[in-house]
Amino acid sequence: MGLTSLLAASLNLSIAQSLNRLSLADALRLAEQNRIEVKVQQTQVQLAGNQEAIRRAAWLPQVNAGADIRWNTQIQRNIIPNAPFANGQDVVLRFGTPINNLLNAQAEQKIYDAQSRIDRQLNQTAVQTQEVILERQRQDIRSQVTEAYYGAVFNREKLRLSEAARQRAEGYLEQARTRYGAGTLLQTDLSRFELDLRNADLSRRNDQRDYTLSLETLRYRLNLPDGQTVVPADSLRQLFGQPTPVDANTAARLELKQEDLTRQTALLNGRRQRAQLSPVVSAYGAYFLQQLHDTFNPFASGTWFPYNYLGVRLNVPLFDGRQARLNERQNGLQAQISQQNRQRLQNDFDYELKTAQNTLAQARDNLAETERNIAQARAILAIDRVRFDAGTLLLADFRNSEYTLQQAENNYLQAVYNVLSGQLAVRRATGNL
Repeated sequence: MGLTSLLAASLNLSIAQSLNRLSLADALRLAEQNRIEVKVQQTQVQLAGNQEAIRRAAWLPQVNAGADIRWNTQIQRNIIPNAPFANGQDVVLRFGTPINNLLNAQAEQKIYDAQSRIDRQLNQTAVQTQEVILERQRQDIRSQVTEAYYGAVFNREKLRLSEAARQRAEGYLEQARTRYGAGTLLQTDLSRFELDLRNADLSRRNDQRDYTLSLETLRYRLNLPDGQTVVPADSLRQLFGQPTPVDANTAARLELKQEDLTRQTALLNGRRQRAQLSPVVSAYGAYFLQQLHDTFNPFASGTWFPYNYLGVRLNVPLFDGRQARLNERQNGLQAQISQQNRQRLQNDFDYELKTAQNTLAQARDNLAETERNIAQARAILAIDRVRFDAGTLLLADFRNSEYTLQQAENNYLQAVYNVLSGQLAVRRATGNL
């Protein structure tokens, strides 16, 4: 087992030992190992690389061997017209023997072909293109896993707040029942507290289902077996603390590199079309061993006669109906389209990055504000609860304080969602996933 295999096995073992809790970094590595799309594309890279091996094999000597065993059941006639040795009469002759066996070996070797060097460059470009597609596949997977991981952490935070709200509602109801038993609270007010608890319990159940579904989505994105549950190990603070480059740019976007490779492929195909008009030079040779005999006896002595030859072949295209020129122009136009597409993509990505950065900056400001609002709302609610229990605060005012806290928590959750979405949008815009 190689070093790479050992490291991969060690990583899988360490992850499996704590598979119920995964950091985002571990989740990304695990997804790249498990996702079938990556394995398929890795095979595509190998297929593209195999084309170069095929091209090099074509430049090795091409050697063929053969055998021809022939029995001339009727030997062909030939005529010598006006034969001087026959007083000017036509003479019919038969040449050859009934048995004519032939053994041969032939070899051919290319010496010069202008297309071969361009084919090598095309093969290299094809491998690079497949490698870019592979990296884009990995980026897409990392984006999907990050989005699923963020969703699970967000829903976990949402569930935490709904559980806290339910506990508050349960505490309010217990206190209300005590006051109702003491005759200091009306039945209508007690019913309001009971309704608040039922609503809080419903919200908690819905948030629990959302969290469970987000964990299932994360499991699916990691391509783990059905029923195997994982939970995020990173907290919101850890995710918020992930660095975002201030001077980020879109130069690393793989779509730009892919357009560059498309343009390069078109230009190389144009050069290859032009190279088809260049001469092709090959060397060849053959060795023959021929048997001429009246009967079939391959071992008869003095009946085998060798002959051989060597040669150089030159093939010069003279006129192809201007097909090569037209195809070269066609590829040149395709290269222009790729160049224009690249510029369009560059403009789109720059705008996408600028928008994502502005959105993220605003979301972070909103998050800080909502955190301060929650702290203030909780402090107000704590004071108002003491006043309500003491009978110095009306129920309507107390419920307004609880509603204010709920609004602050909702705004906080929205800000959390916007920050996580903004971070992912900036990473997608920069290709830094």
